Amino acid sequence: MKQLTIHLSMRYFDNLIVILELKMSTEQAYEITWLIRRVFRSMASAADEYLQDSGLSAADRAVMEFLYPNERLSVPEIARRYDVSRQHVQVTVNSLLQRGLLRSATNPQHRRSKLIRLSALGRECFAEIRRNEAALVDELFSGIPDEALSATHRTLTSLRDKLK
Repeated sequence: MKQLTIHLSMRYFDNLIVILELKMSTEQAYEITWLIRRVFRSMASAADEYLQDSGLSAADRAVMEFLYPNERLSVPEIARRYDVSRQHVQVTVNSLLQRGLLRSATNPQHRRSKLIRLSALGRECFAEIRRNEAALVDELFSGIPDEALSATHRTLTSLRDKLK
């Protein structure tokens, strides 16, 4: 009987360790999730700041990126890729169309949903944004070892894939 009691105690102890490890893992996952949100918000704020001179927002930039250099997409397609509401993309697209940065064309797949593309001015504008961002991105990632960047890329890709 004594041996059985010890066995149960050890089993309880092992389960407790597993529970503690899971709890620590969940807490770490939460901290990482929190950090990803903060990094996203910080990057959006930084983008709004460096885009200020161009009169564009981070949302404008994101829509233009999906269309760069010569992509033609409908608003619903952009929304799916951007993982935001169609209405949000429509407001952004309307603003960019009014400013001459986008053009619309008939969509052979859908009469009411136009295909959106960058205008020549929009392509030039986005190419300039990309050139300006290169130095900022290089500075942001400087000093981080390649192995860490590769691991981060794999992890974020895995998380994104799980969320789809």
